[in-house]
Amino acid sequence: MSTTSAPERAAASPSPRIGPRRDCAGHRVRTGRAESGGRTARAAWLVARRLAWTVPMLVVVSLGIFALAALSPADATSGFLGANEEFASGDSRVNVTGLLVSGNWLQSWFGWAGSALAGDPGWSTVYRAPVAEVVASRLPWTVLIMAFGLVVAAVVSVAVALGIARRPGHPVSRIVASGLWTVSAVPSFLVTLGLMAVFALGLGWLPAGGLTDAGADIGVAQVAVHMVLPTLAVAVSQLPWMTLHLQESLAGQLQGPAVAAARVRGLSETTILLRHVLPAASVPVLAIAGTRLPEIVAGAALVELVLSWPGLGQSLVDAALAGDLALLAATGVLLTALSLLGGLVADLALVGLDPRVDPRGL
Repeated sequence: MSTTSAPERAAASPSPRIGPRRDCAGHRVRTGRAESGGRTARAAWLVARRLAWTVPMLVVVSLGIFALAALSPADATSGFLGANEEFASGDSRVNVTGLLVSGNWLQSWFGWAGSALAGDPGWSTVYRAPVAEVVASRLPWTVLIMAFGLVVAAVVSVAVALGIARRPGHPVSRIVASGLWTVSAVPSFLVTLGLMAVFALGLGWLPAGGLTDAGADIGVAQVAVHMVLPTLAVAVSQLPWMTLHLQESLAGQLQGPAVAAARVRGLSETTILLRHVLPAASVPVLAIAGTRLPEIVAGAALVELVLSWPGLGQSLVDAALAGDLALLAATGVLLTALSLLGGLVADLALVGLDPRVDPRGL
C-alpha cells in the first residue's frame, strides 16, 4: 500500500498537457471546429474586401456613363420632345434644354450622385416617371428570364456533358461538341434572332416578343408563354461554355484515382457519376460562372432589346438613345452591382463546396 496521500500523488503525477494538439512530427493539428471558424473568417474577409472596392467601382462606372454620354450625338431635348419636336417653337426648345441640361457632364454627375445618395435617382425623361419606379417595375422581368435561362442551361449542360464525357470518341459526341463550339462564337442577339425566326416566324409556336399579346392583361398564362423565347435565348447563349467546361472537368475526374477506387469497390457507373464525379467537376464551372456573370447580364439585355421584353436592358437602350442620363446612370450602376454581387455569391458558393479553396486567393 502506498504511503503517499492523494494530494501528493496528484502533485507528483504529470499534469495533462494544455495547448494545441500536435502530430508525431510536432506540427499543430487543427480541429474541425477551428478549421470551420478559420474558413468562415476568411470568407467574411472576402465579402468585406469585395464590398470595399465595389463602391469605387460603381462611382467609376457612373462617371464613365456621364462622360461617354457627353460625347454621344444623342440629344436629350429631342428625346424628351419625341414626336412633338417638329411642332415645338424655338423658345420652347430652349426652355426644355435649360431644364434638362445644367452645366457640363461633371456638374451633372455631381447633381445626380448627390440626389441618388439621398434616395432619389432622378426623373426619367423617356418614361415620364421617377427613375426608382421605372427600375423597380422592370428589374423583376430581367431577373426572371436570367434566372430561368441559367437554370435551363445548367440542367441541359449537365445531361449533355455527361453524355459526351462517357463516350468522348463517339461520332455523336464529336458532332455535339463541334456544334457547341460553333454556337459559342455566335453573338447572343444573333442567337435570339435565329430562335425567333424558327419558333415564332417559321413554326408559329411562340410569340415573337413582348410581355403579353396586344391588348391582353398581364397574367400568369400570358407571361409564361411569352417568356419561353427570351428564356430559351438566354439558355442557348450560355449553354456552350457551361457544357464544354463541365465536359472537360468530367473527363479529368473520370481519369482520376478516386474513380478507379470506386469502381474497384463495385459501385455502379451511375452512382460514380452522380455522387462522386459530377460534384467535383462542377466546382471549376462554378468558379468560371462568377467571372462570366457580366457577360450573362449583357446578353440578357440584348435579348430584351430584340424581343421587346420590358426589362432593364430595354430601358437602358431607350435611355441611351434619348439622352436620359438619370435613367441611364441608374440602370448601368444597378446592372454593374448585380454582376458584382453575383460574382461574390458564386465565389462564396465555391468556398463552401470545395474546402481546398482559400478565400484569400479569390
